[in-house]
Amino acid sequence: MATCMSFRLLLASSVLAVASAQCLPGNETCLPSWNATWDMYRSTVLYTCNNSGMHDVAHAIKFGVVVYDWSNAKAIWANMHPMDSEALITKQAEAVLAAEPGLPGGPPRVWAYRNTIKALNWYSSVREKLDDPKYASWFIRFKDYSGPGSNNSYHVPACDWAPPNPKCSGFYHDQEQTPEHPGGGAAYPVDGECVEQCDCGEANPCGEYIFDHRGGVVEGRTFRDWFIHEYMVTQETILHRNKQTGAPQPIGLGWLDDSMTLSGPTEEDTHYIADTGATPEEMAAQVEAYQESMQELIKAVIPQGGFWWQLMDGGGMKGLASMNQSACEFTLRQLCVPTPQTWTKMQMYNIPNGGTNVTAEEFTDYTAEFLLTRGPYAMLGYSWCGCTNGDQARPRAAEWDQDFGEPSTSTGSCSEISGGVFTREWTKATVKWDCAAGHGSILPK
Repeated sequence: MATCMSFRLLLASSVLAVASAQCLPGNETCLPSWNATWDMYRSTVLYTCNNSGMHDVAHAIKFGVVVYDWSNAKAIWANMHPMDSEALITKQAEAVLAAEPGLPGGPPRVWAYRNTIKALNWYSSVREKLDDPKYASWFIRFKDYSGPGSNNSYHVPACDWAPPNPKCSGFYHDQEQTPEHPGGGAAYPVDGECVEQCDCGEANPCGEYIFDHRGGVVEGRTFRDWFIHEYMVTQETILHRNKQTGAPQPIGLGWLDDSMTLSGPTEEDTHYIADTGATPEEMAAQVEAYQESMQELIKAVIPQGGFWWQLMDGGGMKGLASMNQSACEFTLRQLCVPTPQTWTKMQMYNIPNGGTNVTAEEFTDYTAEFLLTRGPYAMLGYSWCGCTNGDQARPRAAEWDQDFGEPSTSTGSCSEISGGVFTREWTKATVKWDCAAGHGSILPK
């Protein structure tokens, strides 16, 4: 028994070691640790947000996986006192899980947005640390900030405009994508309207603050410890449990947005370096610390059954129907081999333009391309294409509700059966692409 148990422990530790090495620099393989699925419905995905309120659960469960952006239900949480986008994402996820929980061992049914460099203080977990002075080293500061008198010293305001006593902060922040009460002028663009003055807590104005991944030790933990184990991997994400049964019911990490570069954070005001006074050496240190955090996050998340959008290969859909015959043939001859290199990563096959004006024939082509070339880990559907206001449901192909079984050939990949004609046998369908005709077909068996 001891020998058997030791072997099991060794095997388990080996599996975890392999999983934690996935997706790291120098490793070409980047796959989740959950069970692969060939099921058509379970392989569909929707990344979405409804600005005007909660997303319609009936629409959400038409997709195998649904991913929620921070802007979801913005009209609701932007008017909370204080704001809490984080809590409403969890509430939305739980509503979807209650209607359709997904399959045990498969990918998380719902994924949730987190930002990796912007400290958005409409997330309560971020606000708690930002507002507590002892965590000051975890956030980037304005250069030479000296109080409200510094408000006009930078390219972005240090204070909000709420009369009669605006809130100000010495922590660097911009208002590029920030909820605002209308009326503040060009310096305060409205990205989510607060009917009253916006409320992100008592200490700091609403804004896009910046994490400092070099952050020091506070009460025995570093910024990185908190970032990984209390902001990313939490009871509201991978460690989430069903409230009724107490059983594990993970909410995946979804769109892990933005990054730190040598020129500053992505999607932030372009004068970040000037406004913070960062030297080239300091910027290099910020980038290095950020990259180290993300590598440690990979090691923590993948063995626990997590993944996130930016780890996928977003170029799964090649657009065969838009290619001429020679380009189509060249592309498929690269993909229709016994072990395609593309299968070493989880692939995202994106329907362009949010599905706007996509015809039934085009949906068949997109689905046929997916079935012809996909690997064990792949999803078909919608990447980021903007929020809706509750009146725009992303369209679905009729084929997405059909059962095609799984690949039935010895290798499972596609093959060229004649000049420019490629097929892949599934247990319940034959998938074909004719490069001369410029279209694919799915013939049920």
